[in-house]
Amino acid sequence: MPFANLIRKIPVLWLREKLFWNLGTWRSNLDPGLFENVRLQFAPNVVLALKPSDIGHKQIAVLGYMERDLTLVMNSLAAQGGLLMDVGANYGYYTCRWSAANKSNRVIAFEASPRNLHAVKRNVEKNNLQSQVAIIPRAAGKAAGTMRFSMGPEDQTGWGGFSLAQASDEVEVEVTSLDDYCSQHKVSEIAVLKIDTEGADTWVIQGCARLLQEKKIKHLFFEENSARMETLGIQLAEAPALLRAAGYRVEKMGDTEWHASV
Repeated sequence: MPFANLIRKIPVLWLREKLFWNLGTWRSNLDPGLFENVRLQFAPNVVLALKPSDIGHKQIAVLGYMERDLTLVMNSLAAQGGLLMDVGANYGYYTCRWSAANKSNRVIAFEASPRNLHAVKRNVEKNNLQSQVAIIPRAAGKAAGTMRFSMGPEDQTGWGGFSLAQASDEVEVEVTSLDDYCSQHKVSEIAVLKIDTEGADTWVIQGCARLLQEKKIKHLFFEENSARMETLGIQLAEAPALLRAAGYRVEKMGDTEWHASV
C-alpha cells in the first residue's frame, strides 16, 4: 500500500499532518489515482476530483482535509444550515462540504480563475449538488468593474489573484461587490461568508459594507496574505478594523486566519 494511503489511516490527526509535512509528502509526485475520487474526512459522503500537483490538494488527498480548524468550524455551522457565500471556491472543497451537509443548505460560489471553473462545476455535479449551488464566474471585490487577474503557477490552483502589474499569465476578469450582487439577487441573509482571494480579502469585505452594517452576514472567515497584500497596496489589520467598526466580534484563528461574527 502506498505510504500516502497509510498516512490517511492514522487516527491521530496532528500526527498525520506532522508526517505529511516533515517527511516531504507535500513535495512528492503522488499517484494521480489518489486524486480522482477523494473522500473527505468529516464529510465521507463528498467525493472530489483534485489536481495532483497542487499542494493544498495533496493535503486533501493524503490527510482527508485541509485547514483542519476551519474545516471543523465550518462543519458545525453547516449542520445549522443556511447560505454559504464561498468567495474563491477553487475546486469546491468548502462548497461541496457545506451543501452536502444539509439538503436545505445553499451555496453561492465565486470563482474568478478560468482554470478552476470547469473543475468546481465537475465536483458539484459529481456530488449531485447542482440544485443547491450557484457558481458565479466572477471575482468579488470592493466595486463593480474589471481587473487584471494573475493566473499563478500552472501546477497550483489557488495562487492566482488580482494584479496591478502587467504579466503574460494575466487575464481580465469581471468584478462585482457582494453588496451589489446580494441586492440584485435578493439575498437577504448569509450564514457564512468564506473568503480566500490571495491578498484581496480586504477588498471583498469593503464591498460588503451595507451587508455588514445591516448584520446580514452571521459569520465571516478570511485570510491575510501579507506578501500579496503589499503588492496590492492593502494594509494589514485593515479588514479586522472594518469589521469591528461594523460591530462584529473579530478573533484570530491562526497566524493569518480570522473569524468575525455578530
